[in-house]
Amino acid sequence: MIYIYVLLLRIIAYLEGPEKILGFIIVLTIMSYSILKRLPPKGLFKISRYNLYASLLIVSIVTHGLVFGVVQIRDLAVLITYWIWFILTITYFRDKTLDTSLKFILISFLIFNIANYVHFKMYFADQKQGFNSILALFGIVDYRIYFPLSSGANIFTSQLALNAILTLYFIKNSIRKYPYFLIYVFYIYMLILADSRQILLLTLVFSVIYWFSLKRILSFLRQTWWVIGIGVFLFLYVFYNTNIFDNFKRPGELKGVALSRIEIWGIASDVIFDGLHFLTGHGLNGFENNLPQSSAGVFENQNLQTSHNFIIQNVIDFGVIGISLILILLFKIFKLVLKLNHSIITIMIIMLLLIGFTESIPTLYSFEPTLFFIAVLTLILIQNERKFARYT
Repeated sequence: MIYIYVLLLRIIAYLEGPEKILGFIIVLTIMSYSILKRLPPKGLFKISRYNLYASLLIVSIVTHGLVFGVVQIRDLAVLITYWIWFILTITYFRDKTLDTSLKFILISFLIFNIANYVHFKMYFADQKQGFNSILALFGIVDYRIYFPLSSGANIFTSQLALNAILTLYFIKNSIRKYPYFLIYVFYIYMLILADSRQILLLTLVFSVIYWFSLKRILSFLRQTWWVIGIGVFLFLYVFYNTNIFDNFKRPGELKGVALSRIEIWGIASDVIFDGLHFLTGHGLNGFENNLPQSSAGVFENQNLQTSHNFIIQNVIDFGVIGISLILILLFKIFKLVLKLNHSIITIMIIMLLLIGFTESIPTLYSFEPTLFFIAVLTLILIQNERKFARYT
């Protein structure tokens, strides 16, 4: 039962109206039961400590949103979902090995992704909504697929990439490699169908890095991730503002009607520097709710909810003060990752942060990858507790 929670949580988010409320209550009750069932009395203090931190974070976000913006019921539901998922994974991982915990993440998301693919094949297989530029490189004319249970095209494919890298861990360390190899191929296939060019490239590059244990490259990535981030910004500027990559662009990008990261970030700067909101932020959904009127008219049919950048989005929502606290927390998390010295966890965290340069990941708005990030975060916390306990 515990392996289908990711699927159930995504289905609830997909529902509308009374069904959504009823489904949320049912799944929340089931997950709460799973937590209480696995919570040993001796571990109550540790679980409560994590619970306290998570609860304070949620209260702070909601309070900030009420003061500086608008908090919707859907925002509360998402925050509660993240909180219950955090506590669930903490309680499940606390007495599990690293391999068992990673396998839980892999299986949980695999069930969701297979269900999403099957749902697409059954009800949306005839969709023709966009040109597939990846297949076009091989002379294949086909359409880009938007999987129905996804919270967003690139948001969905980012967790496909992270799960593909995680699958390599089991290919490398398991006796029976064939099933995991098929899972890896499935994820690459899904990325191609979704025509997720940048994320597919990241997946292949990080697959090579992990598979061959290139420690020097990993060390380079740890020390120069900010340089890589600037390089991504420069590449996107060249990609969208020159004709150098015209053969790799989709029709909408060639005609200038598709969303451009450069244009979005330009609009985001207007939202950020809106009076004192530069310091305090606009609260949850700050970008969507505070678009300049001229920009809102340009993108009104393109569902522009986020700024497509982790740092920019958090500056919009929480201001310079908020992003400073978030970066401090990320720095502390990364220090824990380096102490653990587990290559698969290090690679997944680095890859997730790199994706965050062009997508608002992980944030309130990136449902699937944020669930993935929370699961990896709880695993990092549990593994560090064990490592510290061995030396005390």
